[in-house]
Amino acid sequence: MTKDDAIEMRDHGVRAIEELSNLLNIAWERCSEDERQRIKRGVGLSIGRIDVELLSIIYEQYPEIDHLKNRAQDV
Repeated sequence: MTKDDAIEMRDHGVRAIEELSNLLNIAWERCSEDERQRIKRGVGLSIGRIDVELLSIIYEQYPEIDHLKNRAQDV
């Protein structure tokens, strides 16, 4: 994969994580406690898979585009 491809795929992965986080916020406002806990687990598992099975592969080849690594260095 080229660096441009990696950046595009990273951006999609990060947006997917953001959308899942938004879903969790909605569930917290509108669902029962049992539903919230089940949704929280699903969101957590999904985010974990995106991180491990997509983003980490991209960052192995292009560590300089790691969105979290770069953010931590800015703080």
